[in-house]
Amino acid sequence: MATRMTGGEAVVDALKANGVETLYAIPGIQLDHLFNALYGAQNWLTIVNARHEQGVAYMALGHAQSTGEPGVYVCVPGPGFLNTSAALSTAYAVRAPVLALIGQIASTAIGVGGGELHELPDQTAIVKGLTRWSGIARTPEEIPELMQTAFAKLKAGIAPVAIELPADVLKAAAELPPARPAVAAAPRAPIPHAVTRAAALLAQAKAPLIVVGSGAYGGEAALARLAEHLEAPVVAHLQGRGVLPSTHPLAVGFAEGQRLWGEADVVLAVGTRFHEARRNWGERAGLRVIRVDTDPAQFSRGAPPEIAIEADAPLTLAALAEAVAAGPAKSGRAEAIAALKAEIAQAFATRLAPQMAYVRALRAVLPAEARIVADYTQIGYVSTAAFGVAAPRRLLTPGYQGTLGFAYATALGAKSANPDMPVVALCGDGGFLFTGNELATAVQYGIAAIGVVFVDGAYGNVRRMQEELYGGKVVATGLTNPDFVRYAESFGAKARRADGPEAFAAALEWAMAETGPTLIEVPVTTFPNPWDLLEP
Repeated sequence: MATRMTGGEAVVDALKANGVETLYAIPGIQLDHLFNALYGAQNWLTIVNARHEQGVAYMALGHAQSTGEPGVYVCVPGPGFLNTSAALSTAYAVRAPVLALIGQIASTAIGVGGGELHELPDQTAIVKGLTRWSGIARTPEEIPELMQTAFAKLKAGIAPVAIELPADVLKAAAELPPARPAVAAAPRAPIPHAVTRAAALLAQAKAPLIVVGSGAYGGEAALARLAEHLEAPVVAHLQGRGVLPSTHPLAVGFAEGQRLWGEADVVLAVGTRFHEARRNWGERAGLRVIRVDTDPAQFSRGAPPEIAIEADAPLTLAALAEAVAAGPAKSGRAEAIAALKAEIAQAFATRLAPQMAYVRALRAVLPAEARIVADYTQIGYVSTAAFGVAAPRRLLTPGYQGTLGFAYATALGAKSANPDMPVVALCGDGGFLFTGNELATAVQYGIAAIGVVFVDGAYGNVRRMQEELYGGKVVATGLTNPDFVRYAESFGAKARRADGPEAFAAALEWAMAETGPTLIEVPVTTFPNPWDLLEP
C-alpha cells in the first residue's frame, strides 16, 4: 500500500529495507529534509557524523571492505562531495560496495550556472567518473527504484555506486510504495565447455600457476582444492591476500610469484586485474593464460587470454576443482615451492630486518581475525606482503589507488562494522594527519580502533628516492610534527609512545585491552628500500 512520504523519508525507508544499520554522514542545508527523516530512524540506525567529508567516505569504505556489506555515506554537494572523491576513487579501485548519497542543488537549478550554494559546473559527470553506476532523482517517485537499483548493483559486485539527491526532491512528497530489499541476480555460472577446456589445459600443465584477486572472495575452499590437486602455487597481491591462507604451503606472495612466473607454462588468473604481474614480469611468448572475471572488459587489457571465462569466480573455481579431480593429482613441486618460500622469507628477514621486526610484533600480538589497515608507509608496505593473513577482508589496502592518508578513518569504519574484532591502522607521520582529526569522531562514538603512527619526520619513501635516485636532491619531504601522544590525548583518546619493536608489542597488548580509541606513536629512523622485494 502506498504511503505519502517525502523524498527524504523514501531514502530512509530504503535504507531500513536493505538492512543498513550504520550511516556515515555530515549534514548540510541541501540535506535538511533527509536529516529530518533520519531523526525518527535513530532507534534502528546509528548515524556517525565525522569531522570532514573525507572521513565519512573513508569510514564507509572501511565498513564495506571489512564486511563485504554496503557502506553508506551522505554528504552535501559541491565541495562536500569533492572532499569525498579520494575515498570514492579508492572504493572504485578495490571494488568496495560503497553507496554514496550525494546532495544536489535544487533540480530546477542544475545546469543553469546561477551560482547556487555548493553548485558545481557538472557534478553529475564527476560522480559518473568515480562510480560504476550512478543515478539522480528528479522526483520523489524515482527514489525507491533508484535506491533498490543501487543496492542490487552492490549485491552484484558493481561498486561503488552513487545517487544524487536534489534538495527540492528530498523535500517534495508523493504517494510511494514501501521500500523492498534489493535482490541480487543469480551469480553467472561458467559455460561448461569453457570449464572443460580450462580444466584440460590445467591438467596437462607441467608448472601451473594461479593468480587471485578480491574477485575470488567466496571461493576459498574450491581454490584450495584446485590448487592442491594441481600442486599449483597461488599468488596473491594486496586485495587477494587471504583467499588462500598465508600459512598454506601453496600460498605465495609477489616476490615468489616473479620467480614462478618465469617457469610457468599455464596461468589461471581469477578475479584479478592481473595488471601488476603482466606489467612487472612481462607477457611471455608461449605462456598460456586462462582468465576468470565477471567483467569482460578485463579480458581485453593486455594480451588476450587463451581462454576467457566470464562468470562468477567461486562457481568457476568449484567447477574447475571438480573437473580436474577426475584426473590424477599432480606432485613433485612441493619441495621446490617450500624452498622458494623459505628463501624469500629469509630475504625479508635480513634485507628488511627493521620493518620485519614490527611486522612480526603485529602478527605475534594480534589474533587471526584482526583487521589491519595498511597506509602508504614503510610498515604498511611490508605488511601487505609479509603480514600473515588467514582469510579475506583482514588486510585492507587502497589497492592501485595508493591513497596516502586513508588508513585511520578507514579503520574507524572497519571497527564500527566489526566491534568485536581488533582493528589497527598502520600510518606514517606523512599520512596520519590527513584524517587524524577523526580521533574526535572515534572518541565521540567510542570506536575503539587502534591507530599506530610511525614517525620519521618526513615523507620517508619519497625522501629516500630523492637521496638514492636523484643524487641527494632532497626537497619538500621534511615534516614538522606535533607530539602525537598529546595530540591524541587532547581529543580524549588514550595514547602511548613505543620505542622499538618490543615496546610496540607491549603497547599493542595495552591498546587491545582498552575499551576506547587508542594511539601508539612509534619513533623510527630511515628504513631500507623494500621495493625490489615488494614489487619485483
